[in-house]
Amino acid sequence: MAAVQFDRRSWLKLGSSAVASAAVAGSWTLDAAAQPRPAAAPRSCVFVWLNGGPSQFETFDPKPDAKLDVRGPFGAIQTRIPGLILSELVPQLARRAERFAVLRSLTHGNSNHSSTAMLTGSDTSNIAFGAVVTKLLGSTGRMPPYVHLGSSTGDGSQFPSSIDQVGAAELGPSYAPLRVRAPVGGQVPLGDFTLGKRLTRERLDDRVRLLDALRGQMGDTPAPFRDFEEQQRRAVAMLTSPHVRDAFDMTRESAKTRSRYGANFFGQSCLLARRLVEAGTRFVQIKWYDVVAFDAWDTHGADLPGMRRTEQQLCPRLDQGLAALLDDLHERGLLESTLVVVLGEFGRTPQINKNADRDHWSNCFSALLAGAGVPGGAAVGASDDKGAYPARTPVTPLDFAATLYRLVGIDTSTDFRIRPFIQNGIPVSELVS
Repeated sequence: MAAVQFDRRSWLKLGSSAVASAAVAGSWTLDAAAQPRPAAAPRSCVFVWLNGGPSQFETFDPKPDAKLDVRGPFGAIQTRIPGLILSELVPQLARRAERFAVLRSLTHGNSNHSSTAMLTGSDTSNIAFGAVVTKLLGSTGRMPPYVHLGSSTGDGSQFPSSIDQVGAAELGPSYAPLRVRAPVGGQVPLGDFTLGKRLTRERLDDRVRLLDALRGQMGDTPAPFRDFEEQQRRAVAMLTSPHVRDAFDMTRESAKTRSRYGANFFGQSCLLARRLVEAGTRFVQIKWYDVVAFDAWDTHGADLPGMRRTEQQLCPRLDQGLAALLDDLHERGLLESTLVVVLGEFGRTPQINKNADRDHWSNCFSALLAGAGVPGGAAVGASDDKGAYPARTPVTPLDFAATLYRLVGIDTSTDFRIRPFIQNGIPVSELVS
């Protein structure tokens, strides 16, 4: 098995006298199967969270004609799509512009890292997009439907992100993600994800049968425990399923493929996300890796001179890993059924600060969307000539939430279950078919 680490808190003990192994806390249930289904076929989603807030100028919305203190030190690249330009720091993405759309007019009023608006649709909610998708679309059957790749609060993250504040919340732990530390190198033991040396498959089966017999003698299970019983059954199936275990086994990928994504935390997370989607996971959430100083894309220029981290580390790794993911999904026939979303909690100021970098800015910023019917090569919305405010088609977090849900196959017009999560939000018409 490859370097995949599972957060021990993501597991529940099945009971020392019954099933002495690990179960997924935040597992999945089948209750959505009894609910009305959306008209469109359910799709998968790879949700890339660039915690810290990426600069729209150095990624998806450069301003080459603005003054130097606005446009910054980097130029722009003309893509294959007439009139669509991207920053010179993402050349591989620029060569693949026909595979994605850029949304350049996102806007909200919270420039604090604690904002959850772009993770839930509202700063008043802690229910993540993945939890809602899991509840409304359910599981494909064999794979955990919602997986988080990356660090989480409490497991060594120096700078907790807003993505660590969201999850299933009041929906309940059945819709929380399976939290996984993404692959980072050579082979390591998977710990709780494997059966222990003294717990064989046969012994585990014996304990499950004993537990079922005890339940049979007790009669009907009280309602509060039924969900936990379902989690136990799913956990046992996961522990013993070759399909699930193979999906997390990165050694099945060639060295050439792994190199294609980049020998870094983000690139390998993108590769694992492709493997999980291909195996049947509904929603994969990637959190950008931690750094020594500041939080990932939170580049103010105080930690390094100017935009050095953006130029030398952040953009090159984003460019390589994301380009490889889009190519791989396309080549495997998965891009049309997989939504790829890339964004952070906000953007960056339309002026360079005293440290030759940019500060927080939530009034106007960008996102990249691909697959699942998203029109390739489109530039949706627009910022003004300084990249400071929307000039066309302002998109609120609730509008963005409605767009995401529609693209993964939830009918935001007729499925009443989605209304509490999008309120008055309306899908962006240029992005949905």
